[in-house]
Amino acid sequence: MAEEENKNAKIDTEKQEKLKQKTEREKQDDKIKAASPEELREMLSNKNSDYVFRLQKELEKQGNMSYAESEAKINELLPEIVIAQKHGQPANGLYMASPQVKANEIIHPHVEPKTIMDFPFWQRAVDNGLLWLAIFMALYGVLGMFNTQNTEGQNGVLTITTVGVLLGVFMAKYNEWIIPKGQRKISWGRVILTTLILVVGLFVWMMILSLPVLRIINPVLPGIAYLVIAAAAYGIRYWFRKKYGITGSAFGPQPVSRK
Repeated sequence: MAEEENKNAKIDTEKQEKLKQKTEREKQDDKIKAASPEELREMLSNKNSDYVFRLQKELEKQGNMSYAESEAKINELLPEIVIAQKHGQPANGLYMASPQVKANEIIHPHVEPKTIMDFPFWQRAVDNGLLWLAIFMALYGVLGMFNTQNTEGQNGVLTITTVGVLLGVFMAKYNEWIIPKGQRKISWGRVILTTLILVVGLFVWMMILSLPVLRIINPVLPGIAYLVIAAAAYGIRYWFRKKYGITGSAFGPQPVSRK
């Protein structure tokens, strides 16, 4: 029993010692972060001092920077270089790059590609709405080209337009639920309920627009007319995406890498 207590006490002592060492290291790191660039340069080892010197020269050479500009870039790196040095890691090991390569990385920083979810909801809604409008119009256009005789029971242009646009807006919100930001869990109950409401709502809306009295504002157009509208919708979507730099889509809301 006494032996077990001594063992536990030894473990506690070791934990406290490790915690104390960690706290001390953090204090030292904070002091380094608060130091001036001049003080940090004095702390550099000969190896790191040479690395910093060559890195600054590469910034001036590759980036056409003035001495003041390259010095400012170096000053931003000094705290992490000195901290790594305190822990036995030289600058070339910290960055895993030569001064030439590191200078290029500083001048041309890597930018994470955007996903469709990084854009405002209204932009995603417009993008998806135009996409689905083009799809529906193209589909009805092709069908209309092969069925020119009987137009009874076909959906009118207003029905197709509203269904396509509303479905696009819904998909913009749907992706927001399926790919939530942070650690928020997907609410499948809300997704299913909203889907049912959308389906029922669209069905009722289509029934209303199919009433004979509304045919005047919801006519059935020739197939070629639907194809023209589809092309126009897709063209507007193309311009809209170019204007706002939108990447990804409702079908693949993942990062698009650009080389």
